[in-house]
Order: sequence, then C-alpha cells, then structure tokens
Amino acid sequence: MAALIELRGIGLEVAAPVPTRILHPLALDVAAGTFVAVVGPSGAGKTTLASIVGALQRPSEGSYRYDGDELTGRGLAALARFRAQRLGFVFQGSHLIDERTTLANVELGITTPGVGRPQREATSAEALSWVGLGDDVARRRAGDLSGGERHRVAIARALVKEPQVVIADEPTAALDQPTGQAILALLARATERGATVVVVTHDERAAAMADQVVTLVDGRRT
Repeated sequence: MAALIELRGIGLEVAAPVPTRILHPLALDVAAGTFVAVVGPSGAGKTTLASIVGALQRPSEGSYRYDGDELTGRGLAALARFRAQRLGFVFQGSHLIDERTTLANVELGITTPGVGRPQREATSAEALSWVGLGDDVARRRAGDLSGGERHRVAIARALVKEPQVVIADEPTAALDQPTGQAILALLARATERGATVVVVTHDERAAAMADQVVTLVDGRRT
C-alpha cells in the first residue's frame, strides 16, 4: 500500500541572523489510518517536522508528496485549501474562544461551505459526544471548562470535519497524568474514524500506543 505521506530529503535551514540548520534532510513514510508519535528532546525539530507535514511551514529542501500529489512549491492559497480540506490540528493550547459556547467552538472546525446551521450543530454535537462531552458541556461557555474538557473540545473541533490527518503538537504537556492519558487514548482512537494521527510529544505513553515512532535528536532522525 502506498504511503499517504511521503517525505524525501525534507529539511529546513533558516538564514537569519546566521544560517542555522533546524532539520537535517530526512525521509518518512506514513501510512493512512496509523498513529504516529514524533518524539525526542526539546529543540530536536519535532514541531518543525509537524509544521512541514501540516503545510504550515515550507521546507528549504526536499519533496513532500501527499496521497501521490507533490505539495512542494505550491502557493500559499493552495496550501491553505489543502489544510482546510484534509487536515485537523490540536495544539498545546486549546485555543478556544472563551466567550462562545463549547458547541460554537467546535462548529468553527467545519470548513465546508454551504453547511446549514442545523447540520453544523448536529455534526458538532456528535463530535463532542465522541470525545465524551454531552449537551450540558456543549451549552457552557468555553471559558468555564476545565483543562481536560478544553483539550477534548479541541480534539472534537479537529475531528468534526472528518480530516484525513490530525496533527497534535504536545497535546498533554499541561495536563495531569490521568487526563493526559485520556487525551492520548482519544487521539489513538481517532484512527478508528479513518484518520491518520501524528502526535508530537515528550510523553513516553504516546510512543507505547503508536503504530510508528519517529525519533529526532538535534534535528536528525535517528
């Protein structure tokens, strides 16, 4: 089976203020429907790699093929459409709008034009239910949620449009151990919905759950 994500010689060097190598050229294949953990110490290049996979940052060299299509060299508008149509993101901070309801925050993840409000609400409520949050939480202000609830909402928002790939950057960094374990389990379960999940983490539990572990040290894949 062909890989969904194919990186060949992908690397990043920044020019200012002096030339600095952030990510040394590497190769990576990621199969569809797998759970991938990107691990390594701080400063290893984990977030840089995830940003390249997520089309948030351009590599300075190499080839990135997604489902057989070359992404390297595409314009900003084309990459924005690619992210909107194919990818979901979960960041270390949940990045919710505190003044809005939980349900309204999840609705923001629906990027397909022309979806009516009733369908948006129903789809968002289903995504919240999938992460273990019911109607009572859906109607509360996001600012009133606990840390664990906020992370669950962020996962629901990432999954609500049924993306092909979910990219999570340090999703458990600010959580206690039981809550972090629950969040990792939810991300691993997202593969049951057909998603490919890429998690950047220091958490050894993620590596234990993963189908594939990518280890980076000093910007090199080891």
